[in-house]
Amino acid sequence: MTATPKRRLSWRLRVMMAERNITTATELQRLLEKSGFQITSSQLTRIIKERPDRVSTELLDHLLDVLKCDIGDLLRSDLVEPESEMTNESVSTESKAQTKPKKLRVRREAAEIRPDENLTGPKVTPFPIPPRK
Repeated sequence: MTATPKRRLSWRLRVMMAERNITTATELQRLLEKSGFQITSSQLTRIIKERPDRVSTELLDHLLDVLKCDIGDLLRSDLVEPESEMTNESVSTESKAQTKPKKLRVRREAAEIRPDENLTGPKVTPFPIPPRK
């Protein structure tokens, strides 16, 4: 039985920005503000860097207006091989290859506390203060 190739939408905002010589998220943010759409720089940076799970139609309208492109230029349907299928949580293969492997968290075992042990710390004796003359 042969596996049928599946389709996945790819987000091409960064490509469209490069074709329009828009080099920064701030520049795109200013263009969007001129067209009447307010978005924070952190939200816009996130949308530029990776494929968003949800995009408002209002944002799409303004992006298409600012970039002077069609919806097919921003979203493209690509074939995905069944072996390299991705889940909703994963990101594109390009950014997946660039991510660092997760560090394993090492947990220390709880120290045993004996009932006769003093938990206040070491006893400190102050320096002797010479008497005033």
